[in-house]
Amino acid sequence: MLLQGSYTHKLDAKGRIVLPARFRDELGDHVVAALVGSSYISVYPKSEWEITVSRLTEASMSNHEVSAFRRAIIASAHSMEIDSMGRILLPQQLRSRVNIVQDVSVNGNVEKLEIWDLGVWNEFVSEMYPIPNEVTRLIPGL
Repeated sequence: MLLQGSYTHKLDAKGRIVLPARFRDELGDHVVAALVGSSYISVYPKSEWEITVSRLTEASMSNHEVSAFRRAIIASAHSMEIDSMGRILLPQQLRSRVNIVQDVSVNGNVEKLEIWDLGVWNEFVSEMYPIPNEVTRLIPGL
């Protein structure tokens, strides 16, 4: 699976977002939205969510911090179907935690999507570029 690219969208009055068409085939009909990062909502295809939960469960067996992190992520998770118009409803609870109101950036991140408030995303991007030489040296062949 390779979800990549960045798209700007608006939430409708009910908090729904149309997922970019190029992502929908990769995502399938069922997704899970959860708060994995502090600035965005992660949206996983159901199969990738199951892999993520398995990794969290395995790692939490020997680490109390990971166990607490797992507990918070699982509590935030919402399973949903993508409707016939390619939309999902982003729960108010998740939107509030990451301050998403209307304008968002939907970004592919390999096995999942990240939905960011557009202003927060633009700030993140402006801080990242140009990419520091120290970072590029850590990645062989980049």
